[in-house]
Amino acid sequence: MKKLITLFLIIGLLFVTACSKDTKLNEQGASETKTDKEESTDSSTSKPEKEDSEATETTTTEDESSTAEEEATSDESEQKDYLTSEHQFVASELTNSSEKQISNRWGKPNRTEKIQFRYSGTTEFVPAIVNYYQNDKYAVTFVEGKAARLVYSVIDEEILFNDEEMTRALELAGLPVDVEETTDTDTAYVYNDLGDVYEVTMFSKGEFVDYLYIILDEAYK
Repeated sequence: MKKLITLFLIIGLLFVTACSKDTKLNEQGASETKTDKEESTDSSTSKPEKEDSEATETTTTEDESSTAEEEATSDESEQKDYLTSEHQFVASELTNSSEKQISNRWGKPNRTEKIQFRYSGTTEFVPAIVNYYQNDKYAVTFVEGKAARLVYSVIDEEILFNDEEMTRALELAGLPVDVEETTDTDTAYVYNDLGDVYEVTMFSKGEFVDYLYIILDEAYK
């Protein structure tokens, strides 16, 4: 009888131990499953955040690029607002042009002169040429192959050499007219605040404007 009771006790003890072990395994499995779900959730949450960040950076870059282009266009527009349909050419566009580029604009020169050009403030002379175009209406000085100076004879119309009408000559040369002269005499007005070219001197002949002497680049003053 005692042996039988002992046997039942052993069987019961084994049964309890087995149940306890299954419970622990189930709890561990549930814990691991919960951890996996949390990691999956974190991963899925992180990915959209990353995509949103990349999208934001791309949009910001595009916006900055667009803003820069708009500013450049705006600056260019502001610089050329003074142009009218009356201008015959834009003086600033000639700066540092080659002989070929000028010929494409005004045709072949009707004559050419060879000169020696001296850089301002030096004793250095370099070979240069002056090409005359359209029956001497335009005379361009080329220094080392670049357009440096221009003489524009205003021969298509008579412009009175007075404060009310003389700026018409600037308009024809594609220059701003709302400027004040820096120097004036009875026969010449000098303009420096023109933005796109270095200096313009307007000479008179009698009571009319005769020609504009335009220094295109400060390097050739």
